[in-house]
Amino acid sequence: MSASNGTICSSTNRPTPLDRAAQAFGQICSRINAPTVDGRRIGHGVPRRRVNVRELVEILPLLEADGRDAVWRELVRLSREHGEPWPTIAIGIALPGLRTAAARLTRGYAGDSGDLDAELVTAFYEALRSADIGRHNVCGGLRAVAYNQVRRMRYGTVSYSARTVDLDALPESIAPVTRCGHPDMVLAKAVRAAVIDRREAELIGATRLEDLPLTTVAKKLGMAVTTAWCRRRSAETRLASWIKENDNES
Repeated sequence: MSASNGTICSSTNRPTPLDRAAQAFGQICSRINAPTVDGRRIGHGVPRRRVNVRELVEILPLLEADGRDAVWRELVRLSREHGEPWPTIAIGIALPGLRTAAARLTRGYAGDSGDLDAELVTAFYEALRSADIGRHNVCGGLRAVAYNQVRRMRYGTVSYSARTVDLDALPESIAPVTRCGHPDMVLAKAVRAAVIDRREAELIGATRLEDLPLTTVAKKLGMAVTTAWCRRRSAETRLASWIKENDNES
């Protein structure tokens, strides 16, 4: 059954992560002072004035391919430079394609399809932060990056418990960060140096090194997926700075 904002809920009326993204996008669009983009900056057929996101959704399908790419490059720029609500807006505009990708990912999947949906949303957010947008079909490229990341996670075969590193069991004497030869050792040393905590090390190790779904790891650690995503992002920023500093000192 379709909701008034276009969200399609399951027969159990339990909203999926994609449903929640649609709801969040609908709330943004319904504001009297809905966010706007600068049509003069975008060009390529977009009206040369401030265009709110409700109107942008209507304009986008009418543009030529170059115009759609110009809009998406601006959405990515706003997401990277200003943060929310622009990532949520980008997700909302990309939802039709993301729903198609989610349907492909969940076909024949025996687990909770909501986990894959959540991973797809998270992976798209991450693609907004770091993916190359210099090529044609920017939205399709972002979606492909997210889809391929979740696809690799889906077909992982080793259980989380088998992959978890016991940080206490690692030796106290560890080589310099850039010389240790194993990422788990880097994480362990970072924990001992109080750069990141144990839970952040587990988040990074399990999701980045072992390609486990963020939803699975977040559940084990007792975190909401969005909390886990934010903590991992913050921890990775600190970790990268620490590694760089140690590299300069070595």
